[in-house]
This record gives sequence, structure tokens and C-alpha cells, in this order.
Amino acid sequence: MDVTGRVIKLFDELVAEGEAIKQKCKKLYFSGQKKDISPELFSEWKIKCLSLLKSTFGSSSPQFDSFANAKFFDYYNATQVFLGILKAASLDVKKGYFFHKDLMLSVNIYDSLLGRARRYIANQRLRKAEAILEAVLREVLSKICLNKKIPFEQDDGIAALAETLLKAEIIPETVKNELLALQERFLQSNASAGELTAANDWILNFLNDYLGGQILILN
Repeated sequence: MDVTGRVIKLFDELVAEGEAIKQKCKKLYFSGQKKDISPELFSEWKIKCLSLLKSTFGSSSPQFDSFANAKFFDYYNATQVFLGILKAASLDVKKGYFFHKDLMLSVNIYDSLLGRARRYIANQRLRKAEAILEAVLREVLSKICLNKKIPFEQDDGIAALAETLLKAEIIPETVKNELLALQERFLQSNASAGELTAANDWILNFLNDYLGGQILILN
């Protein structure tokens, strides 16, 4: 799972959108219509930029602060200033200057452990793979609770954590049921290689959807 690549792609998309807005503004600017571009179009782009900067670096970061507090001129010059900040922030991401380093590190560690479980499955060391999958899933659920500031007990198992996240409306009933099925499979400790491979794939997707994505949407 290439988290950094996903973030860079989002920055690239917003830069491209901003360049298009800048060209529209440029035509209006030099024709004397400095503020005739659609305010909705400009505001929507600006808000998306602020959201990405905040979720990637945090609200106290210089990347977010410089964008949020940039002096607004006309749309054309403002867009140029915002694009400069956005491009610099994108370069920071490429160099690894993430604000949420702990979360990104956790995601990469879990992804690495799932890779190890796949190797154990391939070598028919199924119980070792099963232990890794169970531990990773519980840690991922705990991490989601921490990120969302949802109270939970440190010794909560998969079922309890799933119920907590359901009540907090973080996961739907279908996901909770899948989590309970996985816990039951782990408790029985007799899953086949095929079942463990399927469980590994499901946990990886869950990790991507409910934790990896948090790097992009944390407030």
C-alpha cells in the first residue's frame, strides 16, 4: 500500500485543477474583469486544498498556516500564491515530511506484518500466520479508536472493538459481522491456507479503507 503515492496523487490533482483555474483567471485579469470568475469554483478548490493540507500536515503546520492565512488579492494573483504553497507542500510530501508520522509508520508496519503472514501461509506455517493476522487486526481496530478519540479498554478483543466502532458509526453492520467471523475463525485455530489468504486480503483492504485513509482525512 503506497500511502505516500496516494497523497502525492491528490496534490497533483489539485495542482492541475488550480492551473486550470489560473488560466481562466488570467484571461479575465488581463481583460479587466479581475473578479468575474465563478466564486463557487474558486472556493471549492481552495477548500479542498485546505482540507488536504490540514489532513496531511496538521492545522499547526507551516504548510497549512501559510495557505490559510495567505493575503487574498484578485483571483488570478491569489491562485498563483496558493499554487506556489501547494507545490511546495507536495514537494515536502515527496521528501517525506509528513505531519502524521506516527500514523503513517503504523500503517506501514501493519502492511509489512501482513506481508509476513502471507509468506507464512505460502510455507504452510498456518498457525503463525493466524497469530499475526489476529494481532494485526486487533491493533488496527485499536488504532482507529485512538485516532477517532473513541474510548475503549486496553484489553478489548476484536469483537468488543468492532462493537465500539459500530456504535460510534465508524463501521457498518456488515463490516462488524465480518470482523466477528474472523475472530471466530481465529478462536477455532483451524483455518485452511485458502481461508487465511482470504482473511489476509480482507484485513489489508480494511486497513486501507479505515486506517490508511485516515492519513488523508484526519482532522
